[in-house]
Amino acid sequence: MSYFEDVYLKRINREGATQQERVKTRKEKEFDMLFLKKTEYQANIYQINEEESDIICSLQPNKWNESQLISNLLISTMAAPLKTGDILKVFQKIKEVEYDKIWLVIFCEENIAKGYQSYKVICLDSEINITNEYGDTMYRIPVKMVSASGSLVKDYFSFAQATNGYREPYREIRCITRDFDFLKKDIYFEHKEKGFEISGIDEISIDNVAYISLSERLISEPEPRSSADIPVDDDTNFFLINK
Repeated sequence: MSYFEDVYLKRINREGATQQERVKTRKEKEFDMLFLKKTEYQANIYQINEEESDIICSLQPNKWNESQLISNLLISTMAAPLKTGDILKVFQKIKEVEYDKIWLVIFCEENIAKGYQSYKVICLDSEINITNEYGDTMYRIPVKMVSASGSLVKDYFSFAQATNGYREPYREIRCITRDFDFLKKDIYFEHKEKGFEISGIDEISIDNVAYISLSERLISEPEPRSSADIPVDDDTNFFLINK
């Protein structure tokens, strides 16, 4: 073996066999060893879909509008890829303020030539309880409640709807969450002392994500479990009223 083949080529090819691969490897190292360690938006993904994880990431708002609902999530290419619909629990500390929030992945950037994986996530800062007819909690799920005027979120789904052919009913109130298989039209739940019913679900536009249209309705009283639970008094007794 010559010095050229045995030493020189091995040395230059240790970060990739082509110039493009070497550039990509260099970007990955810079992201992992420099950016992630220094960014003020460093965070830790400690749970993915109820499974424990330990992924150092950068969770940062878009520069042009830090108050908007959707944030950027950047992680190393060494980490397992995320997918739309993944629910993440993320701990973050910014300027001595600690945040422990739940996030939903709504967009995955396929191009990793930048040296990192890039995602769009939305904070699920509300929770709804879906109960049975007796008032027992069947499911408790994190959601993001949004209004019809929430243009930024709406734009993501409008673009996807245009390519998938979904047309949603017009409603003023909507919520976003993972596309759980138990979410069906006409399901009733209560949120902030108001009753709501699912009137439509866009589960097509973004894989594993449900964009839910809601109709407000009267709060439903739980059904009695047996005849012994039915309230009876002089004002409601059929026989006394109609005697």
